[in-house]
Amino acid sequence: MASTYTTSLKIQQIGSGEQAGVWGSSTNTNWTLIEQAVAGVQTINMSNANYTLSNLNGTLDEARNAVLVITGTNSGVYQVVAPLVAKTYIVSNQTSGGYAITIGGTTGAVVSIPNGITASVYCDGVNFYSALTGLLGNQTIGGNLTVTGTISGTTITASVNHVGPGTGLTGTATALSIGGNAATATTATTATTATSAAAITNSGGWSVTPSGTKLYFNYNGTNVASLDSSGNFTTIANVTAYGTP
Repeated sequence: MASTYTTSLKIQQIGSGEQAGVWGSSTNTNWTLIEQAVAGVQTINMSNANYTLSNLNGTLDEARNAVLVITGTNSGVYQVVAPLVAKTYIVSNQTSGGYAITIGGTTGAVVSIPNGITASVYCDGVNFYSALTGLLGNQTIGGNLTVTGTISGTTITASVNHVGPGTGLTGTATALSIGGNAATATTATTATTATSAAAITNSGGWSVTPSGTKLYFNYNGTNVASLDSSGNFTTIANVTAYGTP
């Protein structure tokens, strides 16, 4: 039986009775190829074009590597074209130009990897998929967390700062900077500073209208508290009617 090659890693399978006296050399080559598949790191240089990974039988190539570091300069989104065989990759988009890259086969689904991001992907022989879509247990992030989509969950705890557009935030934050609009604010006990507030309301009937250096809170026409530009509250009690300044 003649020697053949495996589908995913292109490793030689020596035929029965073949390569007498030289099979050791072929076996050593196979171990080198296995090492490349498990621990190999390959740099790929893109240049404003799709890049097709080399994919060779029984010798070192690009597609067999475990890690692909993508460099070069792109002026658009281009694809790293990989073989449509069962395989996992770690792909790092280190290209210049600020564009995402994609990785996938000549057909089927591809995975987009944003600029500056390292991601794990896998192919099932037909399509490419993200290899990580969820984490179990508690997670600790030592650096910065950047989210381009939506954060969903029961509780979000900010020990120091929460910066960005915010909706549905509850609890206490030492410093809270919301880049968008806060539609509702409930059971707020202390506001140290308030800046650029367009509208704040809550279920109790409080409303805020900017006017000069003050923000006026109206409470159901009964009690009124004003907040000046320094974050100081002045409460006016037992007011039965109070118009908008």
